[in-house]
Amino acid sequence: MIDTIKEQMPQLMLALAFTVGEYVLVLCAVVADLASGLRKARRRGEARRSKALRRTVEKLATYYNVLAALTVIDAMQMAAVVYVRVACGYAAVPLLPVLTLVGAIGIAIIEMKSIYEKAEEKEQRNFDEAASTIASLLKMLKENNIKLP
Repeated sequence: MIDTIKEQMPQLMLALAFTVGEYVLVLCAVVADLASGLRKARRRGEARRSKALRRTVEKLATYYNVLAALTVIDAMQMAAVVYVRVACGYAAVPLLPVLTLVGAIGIAIIEMKSIYEKAEEKEQRNFDEAASTIASLLKMLKENNIKLP
């Protein structure tokens, strides 16, 4: 039995490396969103604030908390797979951190959506603010009976 568990170690190490890669790729997605946000803020002439950067760190911590929980479940699932392989001889069952993979893909999709959505959302908010300012200005002009040339 010890020999068969030792035979599983290369596949376990590969699954661990795969999991670490998922964590790194989630970090890359968050950094890409941060870089995109900073670039868009610079283009609009907005100041980059530490509050926004702090939100990015909080978001990353939340993502990693979720991934850690999924990884714990995957570790239990992979321990069961190793047991089934060793005790029952079912070698066809793959050692793959499925939940961590699905979670990482979900987070990456959220970040991609954020990269493409933020600019339009902020520009729309700027247009709404401008329209509101113009409307209040016109209302004030009308109330004071001031006519535009």
